[in-house]
Amino acid sequence: MLVVAWPSGGGTRNTWGAMSHRDVEIVREVFEARINLDPRLDSTWDGILDWLDPNFEYREDPSWPGAGTYSGIAAFRAAVSEYREALEDLRLDAEQFIDAGDQVLVLSNLWARGNSGVEVETRQAGIFTVREGKIASWQVVLDPDEALRAVGLVG
Repeated sequence: MLVVAWPSGGGTRNTWGAMSHRDVEIVREVFEARINLDPRLDSTWDGILDWLDPNFEYREDPSWPGAGTYSGIAAFRAAVSEYREALEDLRLDAEQFIDAGDQVLVLSNLWARGNSGVEVETRQAGIFTVREGKIASWQVVLDPDEALRAVGLVG
């Protein structure tokens, strides 16, 4: 289920603005159109500059073994292609897209089946920054509650 939620709450950030809403829509569009395509295929990356900033940065949760930060679309592609090499199947399904003012929080389910046949399913979150109509960064956070705290939606 995909839900766009706008937090009410104080602070000085404008969480009701048209730009914030557009940022949520940009992230939603990328999820719907691209997130579960095979990153090893060139066709997956056709037109990607329509959605991702050329200096896009992807940051894995530091608790992940071998976690890293990948700057640029080529580095991001290499990182996610390695996931697909290690896994027989992988799917990321968004549950909620949350307008967090200057960021977009996506709560999602990750399901994967390793080449050995072992399956794993877990909830996680992504914190996205959109600049000038393109996704500039994606921070993976394995604990959704930690992600909610990181964007200031819970104390």
